[in-house]
Amino acid sequence: EHKPVFRWDKVLDYFSKDPEFTKTFKVVLMRYDSTGSLEDEVEDAKKAIPALSKSSGDKPVTIIALSMGGNIVQGALTDASVGKCVERAICLGTPFHGSPLFSPDWFQYSLAKYTPITRLVNSLDYRLYFSRHKNYQQLLKWDNVDGSIPQAGRFHSLTPLGPRGVLTISRDSNPRLTKTNEEVAKDKIIAYAGYLLNPDIMTATAKHRMESFVLAPYRFFTIRVPAQLGREQPALKVLNREISRMKGVDESGHETRRYSLNDGITPISSALFLSPDVVRNHSIVHEADLHLLRDLVDIKLGRVFRNIDHITFVEGSPPHRGSTALKDELHPEDGRRPIFEWMLDEVMVRNQADRKDDELASQ
Repeated sequence: EHKPVFRWDKVLDYFSKDPEFTKTFKVVLMRYDSTGSLEDEVEDAKKAIPALSKSSGDKPVTIIALSMGGNIVQGALTDASVGKCVERAICLGTPFHGSPLFSPDWFQYSLAKYTPITRLVNSLDYRLYFSRHKNYQQLLKWDNVDGSIPQAGRFHSLTPLGPRGVLTISRDSNPRLTKTNEEVAKDKIIAYAGYLLNPDIMTATAKHRMESFVLAPYRFFTIRVPAQLGREQPALKVLNREISRMKGVDESGHETRRYSLNDGITPISSALFLSPDVVRNHSIVHEADLHLLRDLVDIKLGRVFRNIDHITFVEGSPPHRGSTALKDELHPEDGRRPIFEWMLDEVMVRNQADRKDDELASQ
């Protein structure tokens, strides 16, 4: 682990400044191997979480988990003994249904539709990165909850070293996640989803097309080049565009896109742990589609934040360097505040009305 406190230092520093939090909670970090077997980590969590509760006098446990950490919690909650001692599990950007990004042949197949230079660079980048992170492709492939993975068979690009593979539903889908999703109790889960703005979710007007053309050189030097140099947030912006353009199929076999709203890793349908019926019957492609979700979320609570990426949840600052005051697109009546404040209020079970009462009392 190369990050101090597993990347939770900024969150914990923010939380520790709240007297109510420090009086109520003791923080325990759970170490797991993100390069190892998800099944092994889940089994460890099934033992560790009840043991933690028991060691503190059977006090309830509140969990905050980022990304794959949420998948470990998801798997652990299939055990009733874990569910009994967990009060709530706040999962941030977790790919509950996996991510199309981690389905290698499908991702390569989508790249084959790009221009020659773009598909060559993106394909080589993808293969190089995942040659060192194969476990994500094994553990977090898309579970095909929406039936979108094409049955394309063998494919290859005419570009030398370009995309190639064998795309079939059985090779690129994730039955393990499907099984876990059928077994887990969802009433403990609070899920945060984010998405970045990109031209694929903006209105396709002549003005936006012209802006996209004019800004292309600027985006190349401010996003593509830093991403090639290994900078995390520019890389997530690149991945956000590529996930948005992944080619799926609908029930009629026609080509479609479903994942424009994503945080650079996880589509919001996956981060919100939407049910199979909702994912299949409600295509959430544009921001205007979000209003459909409010009454369709079947976990304890789901929140969606605009124009943030996968690591904003632990970095605190959105990648656009604009306002840090974020609005939940599903519950706009709850107001705006920094992402860490949203998380802290979730931990403390405070809502917007409680906050206003507290502010009035302090005055």
